[in-house]
Amino acid sequence: MPAYAPNIPPTLLLPHVQMTAEDYVAINFRLWKARPATRRAQWLLGAAMALLALSVGLEVREQGSIQNWSTVVLLAVAVLYAAFRMALVRYQLRQGYARNPAAPAPIDFTLNAKEIRGSSSQGSFSTSWAHVKRAVWVQPQWLLLYPNDAACYYLNLHCLQAPATPADVEQLLHQHQIVLHRL
Repeated sequence: MPAYAPNIPPTLLLPHVQMTAEDYVAINFRLWKARPATRRAQWLLGAAMALLALSVGLEVREQGSIQNWSTVVLLAVAVLYAAFRMALVRYQLRQGYARNPAAPAPIDFTLNAKEIRGSSSQGSFSTSWAHVKRAVWVQPQWLLLYPNDAACYYLNLHCLQAPATPADVEQLLHQHQIVLHRL
Protein backbone atom coordinates (compact mmCIF):
# COMPACT_ATOMS: atom_id res chain seq x y z
CA MET A 1 0.00 0.00 0.00
CA PRO A 2 1.44 3.43 -0.90
CA ALA A 3 2.48 5.89 1.76
CA TYR A 4 -0.08 8.62 2.31
CA ALA A 5 0.35 12.14 3.52
CA PRO A 6 -0.60 12.16 7.22
CA ASN A 7 -2.56 15.41 6.98
CA ILE A 8 -4.57 16.05 3.86
CA PRO A 9 -5.25 19.74 3.28
CA PRO A 10 -8.94 20.46 3.96
CA THR A 11 -9.45 21.58 0.36
CA LEU A 12 -7.60 20.43 -2.72
CA LEU A 13 -7.69 22.84 -5.64
CA LEU A 14 -7.16 22.03 -9.29
CA PRO A 15 -7.66 25.33 -11.12
CA HIS A 16 -7.96 25.73 -14.86
CA VAL A 17 -8.07 22.03 -15.79
CA GLN A 18 -8.27 22.00 -19.56
CA MET A 19 -8.32 18.96 -21.76
CA THR A 20 -7.12 19.12 -25.34
CA ALA A 21 -8.39 16.86 -28.08
CA GLU A 22 -5.03 15.05 -28.05
CA ASP A 23 -5.33 14.41 -24.29
CA TYR A 24 -8.89 13.17 -24.68
CA VAL A 25 -7.98 10.79 -27.51
CA ALA A 26 -4.86 9.49 -25.72
CA ILE A 27 -6.67 8.86 -22.42
CA ASN A 28 -9.72 7.22 -23.91
CA PHE A 29 -7.67 5.17 -26.38
CA ARG A 30 -5.70 3.76 -23.42
CA LEU A 31 -8.98 2.99 -21.65
CA TRP A 32 -10.30 1.27 -24.81
CA LYS A 33 -7.14 -0.83 -25.17
CA ALA A 34 -7.33 -1.88 -21.50
CA ARG A 35 -10.90 -3.21 -21.76
CA PRO A 36 -11.03 -7.02 -21.57
CA ALA A 37 -13.14 -7.30 -24.74
CA THR A 38 -10.65 -5.16 -26.68
CA ARG A 39 -7.68 -7.10 -25.37
CA ARG A 40 -9.37 -10.41 -26.24
CA ALA A 41 -10.17 -9.21 -29.78
CA GLN A 42 -6.62 -7.94 -30.27
CA TRP A 43 -5.19 -11.22 -29.03
CA LEU A 44 -7.41 -13.23 -31.38
CA LEU A 45 -6.54 -11.00 -34.33
CA GLY A 46 -2.84 -11.21 -33.50
CA ALA A 47 -3.00 -14.99 -33.19
CA ALA A 48 -4.82 -15.26 -36.53
CA MET A 49 -2.22 -13.05 -38.23
CA ALA A 50 0.62 -15.07 -36.68
CA LEU A 51 -0.89 -18.33 -37.92
CA LEU A 52 -1.41 -16.93 -41.41
CA ALA A 53 2.17 -15.61 -41.49
CA LEU A 54 3.45 -18.98 -40.25
CA SER A 55 1.48 -20.71 -42.98
CA VAL A 56 2.98 -18.44 -45.65
CA GLY A 57 6.47 -18.89 -44.22
CA LEU A 58 6.20 -22.68 -44.12
CA GLU A 59 4.86 -22.76 -47.67
CA VAL A 60 7.77 -20.67 -48.95
CA ARG A 61 10.25 -22.84 -47.03
CA GLU A 62 8.83 -26.12 -48.30
CA GLN A 63 7.81 -25.14 -51.84
CA GLY A 64 10.32 -22.39 -52.55
CA SER A 65 7.56 -19.92 -53.48
CA ILE A 66 4.02 -18.97 -52.62
CA GLN A 67 1.55 -21.37 -54.18
CA ASN A 68 -1.58 -20.36 -52.26
CA TRP A 69 -2.06 -16.61 -52.66
CA SER A 70 -5.36 -16.64 -50.77
CA THR A 71 -3.42 -17.01 -47.50
CA VAL A 72 -1.34 -13.94 -48.36
CA VAL A 73 -4.51 -12.03 -49.23
CA LEU A 74 -6.12 -13.04 -45.91
CA LEU A 75 -2.98 -11.95 -44.05
CA ALA A 76 -2.99 -8.59 -45.85
CA VAL A 77 -6.70 -8.11 -45.04
CA ALA A 78 -6.05 -8.91 -41.36
CA VAL A 79 -3.19 -6.41 -41.17
CA LEU A 80 -5.25 -3.72 -42.88
CA TYR A 81 -8.22 -4.45 -40.61
CA ALA A 82 -6.04 -4.13 -37.49
CA ALA A 83 -4.66 -0.78 -38.67
CA PHE A 84 -8.10 0.45 -39.75
CA ARG A 85 -9.67 -0.57 -36.44
CA MET A 86 -7.17 1.47 -34.40
CA ALA A 87 -7.49 4.47 -36.72
CA LEU A 88 -11.29 4.27 -36.59
CA VAL A 89 -11.35 4.27 -32.78
CA ARG A 90 -9.07 7.33 -32.69
CA TYR A 91 -11.23 9.06 -35.31
CA GLN A 92 -14.42 8.35 -33.32
CA LEU A 93 -12.81 9.69 -30.14
CA ARG A 94 -11.79 12.91 -31.94
CA GLN A 95 -15.34 13.27 -33.25
CA GLY A 96 -16.76 12.72 -29.76
CA TYR A 97 -14.50 15.44 -28.37
CA ALA A 98 -15.45 17.84 -31.19
CA ARG A 99 -19.20 17.28 -30.60
CA ASN A 100 -18.90 18.11 -26.89
CA PRO A 101 -19.07 21.92 -26.53
CA ALA A 102 -18.00 21.75 -22.88
CA ALA A 103 -14.89 19.63 -23.51
CA PRO A 104 -12.36 22.39 -24.23
CA ALA A 105 -13.66 24.73 -21.50
CA PRO A 106 -11.29 25.00 -18.52
CA ILE A 107 -12.78 23.78 -15.24
CA ASP A 108 -11.79 24.73 -11.71
CA PHE A 109 -12.11 21.67 -9.45
CA THR A 110 -12.36 21.78 -5.68
CA LEU A 111 -12.09 18.57 -3.70
CA ASN A 112 -12.97 18.56 -0.01
CA ALA A 113 -14.00 15.96 2.55
CA LYS A 114 -17.65 16.06 1.43
CA GLU A 115 -17.73 16.60 -2.31
CA ILE A 116 -16.21 17.39 -5.67
CA ARG A 117 -17.13 20.78 -7.06
CA GLY A 118 -16.48 22.09 -10.52
CA SER A 119 -16.95 25.47 -12.06
CA SER A 120 -16.49 26.65 -15.64
CA SER A 121 -17.93 29.13 -18.09
CA GLN A 122 -20.55 26.45 -18.88
CA GLY A 123 -21.81 26.34 -15.28
CA SER A 124 -21.15 24.64 -11.95
CA PHE A 125 -21.70 21.21 -10.48
CA SER A 126 -21.28 19.42 -7.20
CA THR A 127 -21.10 15.68 -6.54
CA SER A 128 -20.77 14.03 -3.16
CA TRP A 129 -18.06 11.41 -2.77
CA ALA A 130 -20.77 8.83 -2.08
CA HIS A 131 -21.85 9.12 -5.73
CA VAL A 132 -18.39 8.42 -7.14
CA LYS A 133 -18.38 4.74 -8.11
CA ARG A 134 -14.76 4.35 -9.17
CA ALA A 135 -11.60 6.19 -10.10
CA VAL A 136 -9.04 5.50 -12.81
CA TRP A 137 -5.59 7.04 -12.73
CA VAL A 138 -4.33 7.25 -16.31
CA GLN A 139 -0.75 7.85 -15.36
CA PRO A 140 1.08 10.07 -15.05
CA GLN A 141 -1.32 12.99 -14.78
CA TRP A 142 -5.01 12.24 -15.36
CA LEU A 143 -7.44 11.06 -12.68
CA LEU A 144 -10.89 10.08 -13.92
CA LEU A 145 -13.72 10.07 -11.36
CA TYR A 146 -16.87 8.19 -12.41
CA PRO A 147 -20.17 9.21 -10.79
CA ASN A 148 -21.79 6.79 -13.27
CA ASP A 149 -20.68 4.43 -16.01
CA ALA A 150 -21.44 6.83 -18.85
CA ALA A 151 -19.48 9.91 -17.77
CA CYS A 152 -16.51 11.00 -15.71
CA TYR A 153 -14.67 14.04 -14.45
CA TYR A 154 -11.18 14.46 -15.90
CA LEU A 155 -8.81 15.87 -13.29
CA ASN A 156 -5.31 16.86 -14.41
CA LEU A 157 -3.16 16.23 -11.34
CA HIS A 158 -0.47 18.51 -12.75
CA CYS A 159 -2.90 21.37 -11.98
CA LEU A 160 -3.06 20.41 -8.29
CA GLN A 161 -2.09 23.44 -6.22
CA ALA A 162 0.77 23.04 -3.76
CA PRO A 163 1.17 21.99 -1.02
CA ALA A 164 -1.30 19.29 -2.09
CA THR A 165 0.10 16.24 -3.88
CA PRO A 166 -1.36 13.35 -5.87
CA ALA A 167 -0.86 11.25 -2.72
CA ASP A 168 -3.33 13.57 -0.94
CA VAL A 169 -5.92 12.94 -3.65
CA GLU A 170 -5.27 9.21 -3.39
CA GLN A 171 -5.72 9.37 0.40
CA LEU A 172 -9.02 11.22 -0.08
CA LEU A 173 -10.21 8.45 -2.40
CA HIS A 174 -9.08 5.86 0.12
CA GLN A 175 -10.98 7.60 2.92
CA HIS A 176 -14.17 7.46 0.86
CA GLN A 177 -13.52 3.81 -0.09
CA ILE A 178 -13.37 4.57 -3.80
CA VAL A 179 -11.56 1.89 -5.76
CA LEU A 180 -8.62 3.31 -7.71
CA HIS A 181 -7.44 1.54 -10.87
CA ARG A 182 -4.14 2.49 -12.48
CA LEU A 183 -3.38 2.48 -16.19
